[in-house]
Amino acid sequence: MNSPRVSIIILNWNGLEDTIECLESMRKITYSNYEVIVVDNNSAGDDVRVLKESFGDYIHIIENDKNYGFAKGNNAGIKHVLQKDSPYVLLLNNDTVVDPEFLDELVMVAEGDRRRGIVCPMIYWYDQPQALWCVERMKVDLYRGICTQKRIKDSKQLVIESGFAPGAAMLIRRETLQKIGLLPESYFFGVEDIDYSINALRSGFTIAVATRARVWHKGTKKISSAGISNHYRSWQIMRRRYLSTPAYVIATFSALTWAILRSITPLFRYIFRGEFRELCNFFLKMVAALRGTIEGVIWRSNESPSKDMPPGEHSLLKQ
Repeated sequence: MNSPRVSIIILNWNGLEDTIECLESMRKITYSNYEVIVVDNNSAGDDVRVLKESFGDYIHIIENDKNYGFAKGNNAGIKHVLQKDSPYVLLLNNDTVVDPEFLDELVMVAEGDRRRGIVCPMIYWYDQPQALWCVERMKVDLYRGICTQKRIKDSKQLVIESGFAPGAAMLIRRETLQKIGLLPESYFFGVEDIDYSINALRSGFTIAVATRARVWHKGTKKISSAGISNHYRSWQIMRRRYLSTPAYVIATFSALTWAILRSITPLFRYIFRGEFRELCNFFLKMVAALRGTIEGVIWRSNESPSKDMPPGEHSLLKQ
């Protein structure tokens, strides 16, 4: 198989232990023609120094002067790569570990069809290695503000077409970046990968899943009020970009209605069980959702989110 150069970008923000484990798993991969770029989003500790001492010339480190979030942070690495001749860029979350042959599989699928603008692996939960985090066949639902997942019938399929590429692990063809540009920086954490997926599909590319490429993702199963607010804000921004005005209004009310319906069961459970602390947290999250929606409605293109969230929270924004 042809082995084109792959530039792997790993974004780090106060996640030294995760980043080290990710890089250690990268050292075991069988693909030979690649480079690793770590973009540090102004971590508070000695992350950069420790990474340099631990990995030396194996990695190239880009130091940002502040925490720019997921999209802008990764874009610093992508801009660096585009100055060179790498045919592929791989965005990889720092809280992942990879199968030794995952990159061989990704590149093989990408090289099999030039229309494949983005190729993703199968992503599993780190603490449940056989349980899918994502991806099989995904579809973006702008009206409910979620990505739905359809199970494949034939488990022997080597390639699956999808409507969404998760930013946790996505191989992007250089031509895709040249045609549709960098990750959209209107989002701070989360949804930027969904926006990019929609843009890629509308630009004539396809999104493929290499089913034999495997990655395990830690993520987080809890989400803060700040994360919820950002989630609703980001979906509102994306709806404005891709829906007509009537569809945007309908989608806004549809998303809020769907959120309320999903909240009825836990609301009554907390009340009947007398779990008042959980009830308080529930209402705080509902307020955060409403605040995020309003911020998304009044958003202007020159604005950008300012709130930092814990590492890994963006992984829940599409669940």
